[in-house]
This record gives sequence, structure tokens and C-alpha cells, in this order.
Amino acid sequence: MEALRGVVDPELEMDIVTLGMVRSVAIDHGSVSVVIALTSESCPLVGRIKGEAESALEKLQGVSSVVVETAVMNDEERSAIIEKLKERRKTLPMPGKLPKQGIKRILAILSGKGGVGKSSVTSMLAVEMQRRGLKVGILDADITGPSIPKIFGVSEVPFVLEGKIIPATSSKGIKIISMNLLIGKEETPVVWRGPLVSSAIRQFYTDVDWGELDYLLVDLPPGTSDAQLTVLQLLPVDGIVVVTSPQELAGVIVAKAVQMSRMLSVPIVGVLENMSYVKCPRCGEVIRLFGESRGRQMAEQINAPFLGSLPIDPDLSASCDRGKIEEYRNGAFEEVASKLLS
Repeated sequence: MEALRGVVDPELEMDIVTLGMVRSVAIDHGSVSVVIALTSESCPLVGRIKGEAESALEKLQGVSSVVVETAVMNDEERSAIIEKLKERRKTLPMPGKLPKQGIKRILAILSGKGGVGKSSVTSMLAVEMQRRGLKVGILDADITGPSIPKIFGVSEVPFVLEGKIIPATSSKGIKIISMNLLIGKEETPVVWRGPLVSSAIRQFYTDVDWGELDYLLVDLPPGTSDAQLTVLQLLPVDGIVVVTSPQELAGVIVAKAVQMSRMLSVPIVGVLENMSYVKCPRCGEVIRLFGESRGRQMAEQINAPFLGSLPIDPDLSASCDRGKIEEYRNGAFEEVASKLLS
């Protein structure tokens, strides 16, 4: 067990013994068998954790063979690990929240999983808010994979005036700041480590002249790492809109993001299921390409409002490709926006 204390979960940044992930250890002469319980069966770091555990045990004197198996935590084990993370968080120096400036409400669009349409959801939500007469801005926090400028057809380079960055503006007046507006060519990759990403997000908030806004929407990248922590710890976020899709795998990964938001005490204002279905253009039949809807079930499990389900719409894809998202309309999303803003 002492040897296994040297194995650290890279995501949780604590050793697997302290986290209670070592479910059992069996020793038979020189043979050692260990079972490590993971937070989910789709843990992307399982190979790394198993490898480090095997390496740590093989170095011990008298050990001739090592077998490391993995299992999935039960609800009791998962609750225990969340409590330990909460206790650890209390001992860490927490940075103070940045001031709200002239922004009334800040919403973060979060998933945890890539490919569920967070950027298109963020864009459509901003457009619906603007149509209701609200002043809206979008902070594209996906530093290494920004797409907001393309969706809005915006290419103007932000400039500095009196020490503040003046953001780009869409055709309907939505203010936008994104790394893609600063790198010259949109195909140029941003190859940065976590601290640089976090610094850029902070500057996008503090150094940009957002003016008076009713809503600032923050489009987060997938995952639960530096970018998400920077936004939820430093920015005065009022709430999170969780975007998921029907696949069970998506739900498992999105659950990680939900748990992170709870650990950081940021309320979830709603759950939205994207890519829920497609309608046959000829007969109107609803086809669920990715299986039955699970969005409402997820919302009930985390005690959050269910905002609704959005279809897969070729017109939306075409509008995003042309940079004409502000011309796109969708009755299902109008209902979603109404629920969120009510």
C-alpha cells in the first residue's frame, strides 16, 4: 500500500491510496494481485494508472509477479471520493473571483465531452438572447480549438484602445473574443500547455472591454482540466448550461463535468440534449440516430431543469459553415431559450 501511494491519478491529482481507489490487495508468496476501482469504466487514463501501479509493485523486494485489475466504483465509493476531494479543496489556497464589471450574468456552456455541439449551442443561445433585445457577448474559452468566429462569419482582428482590447462584433451586434481572431490564419494551431491556456482565458475576461452586457456566454472546451478550472474558479460565473447527447458514453463523460461543477459550487441552471433526433424531410418521422433520449433522466438525477432536446439539422450545419448562424431559426431552440431566460 505504501508503494501504491506513489501512483497519482493525473486528473484528481491525489494518490490512489488516499483516494480509496485500491479496493483490494492479495499476496501469495511473491505474487501480488491488486484491484483498483476507477470512477468510470471509460476512464481514459486507465492504462497509465495500471502501468504505474505495476511498476511501483515490481520494484519491491520479494515480488516475483504483479497483476493489476480494474473495476468501476459503486455509488458509495464514488460518494466517498467526492468528499475527499472536497476536503482537499478546503486546504488549497483558492483564488478570489474576478469582479463582475458591467456584466449582469455569466453563463458557462459545459459538457466534458467533445463533439456534442457546445459551440453551436452557445452561438444559438447568444442569437436568441440578442433577438429578445439583450446585449450579449461570447468568450470563446476553447483556446486550442476555437470555432465561434467561423460560426458567426467574423474575421475582424480585435484592437487595443486605451489599454483595453476591443472585441469583434457580429453582424447583429454580439461581441466576440476568440483565439482564432488573434492568430492570423485560422488553420494555425495553438500548441500551448495548461498555464498559457489559463492565462489567455483570464485575459479574455479582464483585458477585453465588454462594456455593458446582459449576458456573457463562455464556450468551454471538452474535459475537466485547466481551462474549465480557470473559468469556474476565477470568473464570477452565475451558472452552467450542461450540453449532452443521447449516447450512454456521452452521459458518463458529461457526469464528470457535472461533478466538477458541484465541487466548485457553481449551480447548474439547465441540461440540454443536443443531436437528440432527426426528422425525415419527406414524411416527418422522428429518427433517433443515437438511441433513446437520456437528457431528461440526467437532469432529474442532478436535480436540474431540463431545457429540452434539439434535433440534428442540416440547415444548422450549413449556416455555421457559411458564418450565417444569425439567420438560422429553430423552433425547438426558441423553446429552450425561453425556458432558460424565464
